[in-house]
Amino acid sequence: MAETPEPSFKALLTDGVFEVRHYTPQLAADVTLVGEDVGSSDAFRVLADYIFKEYPTGAIGMTAPVTIQRGEAIGMTVPVTVAAGKDRQYMRFYLPERYTLATLPKPLDARISILEIPARTVATIRYSGWNTATKVAEQNDKLRAWMADKGLQAVGPAEVQGFNAPWVLPWWRRNEVWVPVKADKV
Repeated sequence: MAETPEPSFKALLTDGVFEVRHYTPQLAADVTLVGEDVGSSDAFRVLADYIFKEYPTGAIGMTAPVTIQRGEAIGMTVPVTVAAGKDRQYMRFYLPERYTLATLPKPLDARISILEIPARTVATIRYSGWNTATKVAEQNDKLRAWMADKGLQAVGPAEVQGFNAPWVLPWWRRNEVWVPVKADKV
């Protein structure tokens, strides 16, 4: 099976499961769904329809990671609270680098936004398993402690990234928490 493409980056610092990366500018498709009946995979289906089905000239194609948020973001230091009863789901797909804003097909679904993400530097931690609220909070705490030890300053909220299809077993899953950091501190 072919490896799923990822956005281009340069590793600036690698330390076990931690890494500081500089990403080049990227295009992404975002969707936020709100309502009492928002299911756990509804945002994925909306974006998957965009990249796989909407265009008779061919699929746009899948890339990794997928940014996932269920529930509400809380402040600058807690990435995601995943809680039952929340009625908001956010997801981002990074788009293949062969596209520009001019060449990317316009989404037919008005709920999808195409964003230009500028170049950025992020601190990351890699882990396996499911992205439960407890797991994400633990990884965020570990990443922030490592960042403090390295003198890295957060400049934005954390993001939870998933790299695998839903059917991949937990111990083989690749997940990451990303925190944007000041590039001049690396």
